[in-house]
Amino acid sequence: MSPLEILLGRERLLLAVALSLSAIGLLTWLTMPRQEDPRLPELWGQVVVSWPGADALDLERLVVEPIEDALAEVEELKRIEVQVRAEVTSMELELRGDITDTDRAWDEVEDALAEAQREFPPGVETPVLNRDIQDVEAVLLAIGGSDDLIHLADVAEDLRERLLKLSLVKRVTVIGDPGDQVTVALEESVARRYGLTLQAVAAQLTGQNRAAPGGSIVIGEKQVTLRPQNEFTSLAELATIPIRLPTGTTLPLSQIAQISRTPVTPPSQRMRVHGQPVVGLGVVPRNGINSVEFGRQVRQAIAEGAPHYLPLTVQELNFQPDQVAARINGLQHSLLSATLVVGLVLLVTMGPRLGLLVAAGVPLVMLSAILLYALGGGVLHQMSVAALVISLGILVDNGIVVAEGIQSRLNEGMGAAAAALATARELAVPLASATGTTMATFLPMLLSTGPTAAFTSAIPVVVMLTLSLSYLFAMGITPVLARRFLRPAPVAEGRLTHLARAIARLGVGHPWMVLLLAVVALGLSLAGLGQVHQQFFPVSDRNDLLVELKLPEGSHLSAVEPLVTQLEPVLLARPEVTQVASYLGRSVPHFYYNLPQEPHNPHAATLVVTTTNPSTMGELEAWLHPYLADNLPQAEVVIRHIEQGPPVKAPIEVRLHGDDLEELAQAVQQVFAVVATTPGTRDARHNLGVGVPTLRIIPHDATAATLGLDRGAVADTLYARSRGLLAGYYRAGDEPVPILVRPAAGEQMTVEQLRGITLFNAAGDAIPLAQVATLEPDWQPALITRRARERVVTISAQLAGGVAFSEVLAQLKPRLATLQLPTGVHLSYGGDAEGAGEANAALVSTMPLGAVALIAILIAQFNSFRRVALVLLTIPLAAAGIVPGLLLGQQPFGFMSLLGVFALAGVVVNNAIVLIDRVEQARVAGGGVVEALQGAVVERFRPILLTSITTVAGLLPLALTPSPLWPPMAWAMISGLTASTALTLLVVPALYRLLFAPRRPPQEATAPL
Repeated sequence: MSPLEILLGRERLLLAVALSLSAIGLLTWLTMPRQEDPRLPELWGQVVVSWPGADALDLERLVVEPIEDALAEVEELKRIEVQVRAEVTSMELELRGDITDTDRAWDEVEDALAEAQREFPPGVETPVLNRDIQDVEAVLLAIGGSDDLIHLADVAEDLRERLLKLSLVKRVTVIGDPGDQVTVALEESVARRYGLTLQAVAAQLTGQNRAAPGGSIVIGEKQVTLRPQNEFTSLAELATIPIRLPTGTTLPLSQIAQISRTPVTPPSQRMRVHGQPVVGLGVVPRNGINSVEFGRQVRQAIAEGAPHYLPLTVQELNFQPDQVAARINGLQHSLLSATLVVGLVLLVTMGPRLGLLVAAGVPLVMLSAILLYALGGGVLHQMSVAALVISLGILVDNGIVVAEGIQSRLNEGMGAAAAALATARELAVPLASATGTTMATFLPMLLSTGPTAAFTSAIPVVVMLTLSLSYLFAMGITPVLARRFLRPAPVAEGRLTHLARAIARLGVGHPWMVLLLAVVALGLSLAGLGQVHQQFFPVSDRNDLLVELKLPEGSHLSAVEPLVTQLEPVLLARPEVTQVASYLGRSVPHFYYNLPQEPHNPHAATLVVTTTNPSTMGELEAWLHPYLADNLPQAEVVIRHIEQGPPVKAPIEVRLHGDDLEELAQAVQQVFAVVATTPGTRDARHNLGVGVPTLRIIPHDATAATLGLDRGAVADTLYARSRGLLAGYYRAGDEPVPILVRPAAGEQMTVEQLRGITLFNAAGDAIPLAQVATLEPDWQPALITRRARERVVTISAQLAGGVAFSEVLAQLKPRLATLQLPTGVHLSYGGDAEGAGEANAALVSTMPLGAVALIAILIAQFNSFRRVALVLLTIPLAAAGIVPGLLLGQQPFGFMSLLGVFALAGVVVNNAIVLIDRVEQARVAGGGVVEALQGAVVERFRPILLTSITTVAGLLPLALTPSPLWPPMAWAMISGLTASTALTLLVVPALYRLLFAPRRPPQEATAPL
């Protein structure tokens, strides 16, 4: 007995295994981790380095360049982008897309940062690497109801501690944290009268606020610890601390200074909701969990804590678990609808018994695939669920062919067991080849690397799992079920048979005419390609609009806040707006997986405007542009939708590379003028700051030395006067709060007041700053950006509604090519062009592997180069229908459409293999080429047609879904499959006849069937 015969003889075992896998798969479906979108790999990180008091040029030269030198030795790094501002630099790092062990790669980055730190000058803080930049703050909360930011921050910290106790919470970040400091503001006139200096007061406070052990003593048999009360426990205690005067007497601190607990100054970031100040929390879930359960836990914790915070309020700004539930439920509905439609198609076209037999395999295969996917660490998100919808129509192909073959043998009088075994033997190899070739077309998607490939990686995994199981079930379960339920049926030629005979006569009898028509159809389709818009990834269907406001680089946060407070009430008055959340001095929280992060952006603010539904966003945006131009002309404004796919900062980006800032400034003006006037662009901007005013303090070294001062004393005094001196920590609460001693004026000084600052030498002599230094105005770069270890300026633009990036670039590139840029400046492109290029290149680079696998399977099946070439020629036939479908559905061609083309190629090859295999069997049995071709078309017509119909039916829910992500792929497959099915049934027989029977007599071409 053959292995196949032994296997089919164990029907109870086969059914038990299939039902068990399906039952466990159903349980897995209900319990497996859920999230809205795939988690992008840990390829991105961010480094922040602070150097208080330093300007951008010094930071670039003494901090950034040593770090770049050290990171150059980390081979896993692909890209380093740097932003340098006064006192702080942030670096965006990206690993190569083919890196799998990202933890080891980031460890090497940390080692390189530690190496670079050895070269830093004194005062530079330790570089901070954030390797969890891909973590999504799935729940955003706002604590409001008071203007006291310190009180709001205290409540936020309490709620943060409560949330961190949840098992599914990984991290909770504080947003808009005002910071906390105790300010000892000296009254300068009083301090001068008593001969006190900032340094003297700070030193005395530090000495009396020093945590120090007191040792221990032994009393009896017990050791008793001595705890000296050295630290301040209240502001009232701090106010009574005696300050020793030069005369030897003392005064309480409250008589010479105002003492208060305030937010950190200068402020670094703020957050507002509905026009009121708030402090926010971003809750990050652990990886690989059920987001819906995570959301339930978070809401329960908030409900338990909220009564303790009254009258303060805790408001949900964004709750991604609800988004996850809605997204998965929507796709589950599409999957269920597609399953029912496919089952109905099978019942109508194949009859009750045969239709039910094939339809029964659908849930068995899909639930078993889900089980295997979950065992491999798979997560349920929109990509994995949509992959099930995509594979739904394809997976019935094997079952249809096997069931049709068994029914045909039953109709010829063969017994049920013999018919099942004979059909399984006949189709085992050709269906294995057809399944293998279909999987081979998904192989490039599976092996491709990079963020885009990672985002869509669940599609090839799920489809290939489903196809593999569909073959195994077709070879094992379908024959077993057919043996029990199928019965011989009278053979009657229906309309499908008559149509199949007509198509066979046309394809075989008029091969040259058929080929000419196919070429014409293909040519017309390709001619329409220029009418299809190109779009890397579509925008999301979220109802959030991002309004970015930027003042010139170097602007203070206090200048940004009035713009926000002016815009908020206007937006809230709009009927379509339900919520406005404003983030000042930083980018928006990472509440969506691909939002770019800028932790330090003091001159900017972003408003997240939530509307009633996505359809109202276009109207709001159309109103916003002219309103902002008229009412906030001083601000650079960018209005963005939340987009899908890997992060891209702007769809249009032109980069200018060079070292000389003056040359870059000249080039920017030229390029910006072209970008801003190119049709299809809006919100054009560049990141070359106009610079910031600087007062250079030029010391008179000889005079200073005579008076007992040096440059360090001057710098220390200036910093103490403007920012304050640290005098220990106030530890009355859970967290230590810095105590800063400074003059009451702080940063609020005029230039004349600055000249009159008093310096003190070691002898205590008072010396005016003007006596030992000169103040010279200067202009320093506000922002320096670097990429690939050279300076770069980026000119960016958004796209006008309905315009594709390819259309804009087609006009922009020729215009830029005519510019005469300075000698030291060269140009490159980023944005969607770069993202699409990298994604397509990664996909194309793996295509040879898919092609080798495909050709190897075909050669093993047919052992003929001509037959392999014939099958491969059917792949371009799919292109004849893709373009009309995209035009009809008004869909762009992008990465998702490209994935549809790959999936479509697999179905087309599958159909061709099944058809040619039947021809070969007929010829082996002694039939002529023409008779074999005509018989094969008639016999395989219904399985091929049903596969196409069920695939189209399964894709219709995706094509009609309101989500903009799936229609491009679905329409490309639907239209391409429709056209290629018709062409395959005509062109494959025509080509076969020309290749294998080119000189047959004319009468044979019209021989009766």
